[in-house]
Amino acid sequence: MKKRSAPPLSPSSFYDEISDFYEKMIDFDKNLELRTGAYQKIFSEKGKAADIGCGVGLDSLALALNGHDVTSLDISPRMIEETKRNAAKYNVKLNAHVHSFLTMPKNFFGKFNYAVSVGNTIAHINSSGLRSAINVLHRLLIPGGKIFLHILNYSLIKKENRRINNIASRDGKIIIRFYDFRKDYLDFNILSFNQNSPKEFQLATTKHFPHTKREISTCLIEAGFKKIKFMKNFGGDKFMANNSKDMFIEAVK
Repeated sequence: MKKRSAPPLSPSSFYDEISDFYEKMIDFDKNLELRTGAYQKIFSEKGKAADIGCGVGLDSLALALNGHDVTSLDISPRMIEETKRNAAKYNVKLNAHVHSFLTMPKNFFGKFNYAVSVGNTIAHINSSGLRSAINVLHRLLIPGGKIFLHILNYSLIKKENRRINNIASRDGKIIIRFYDFRKDYLDFNILSFNQNSPKEFQLATTKHFPHTKREISTCLIEAGFKKIKFMKNFGGDKFMANNSKDMFIEAVK
């Protein structure tokens, strides 16, 4: 009898599942240095910043180290615990809450100069959810406020049929990120195991929705955003759909 694979986890359960090794997987210290420098240029004036899908607090810390008043938000309670732990480690003050785009408290609306959602967070929500999420981003900001978003370039991933996203080796642990392609979405898998005992592995799966530049641009315009800019990296270089691995988006309310 063919063994059925487990159904994909919700984003909350998925990130709870991988929270104990997520920091190693993303090479935290290297990326913190990169983001701290990038946000110094992207958000040159200090203000209130919301980090939605904060994970272990990488972007939140980078913003706080640049002097911003940061509110960290994530759907995973265990990720929020990791964010608080990292804030204490780096001696920065954050306001951290378990919330997603779709559970955002109304008293947050109109309070922020900036909102970021980096690390492919918006890939976890479907097309109708994306429209709602971008409307929430617009409502979070004061007039003239700026958003900074990131998603992988799924058009390129699907075109090249690229199943392997990343393979990392950290302190004797192997972490493999890979896809299974479905009709309307992708299964995003993280397989992890100790190098010396590969048969004792952990596999977590969740859904990714492959939003395109056109789809995101339409949602931003409908929500009322202006000065929309698509880039391929933190440095602001122009996004090219046929060869850019990542898509970064800036827009102003």
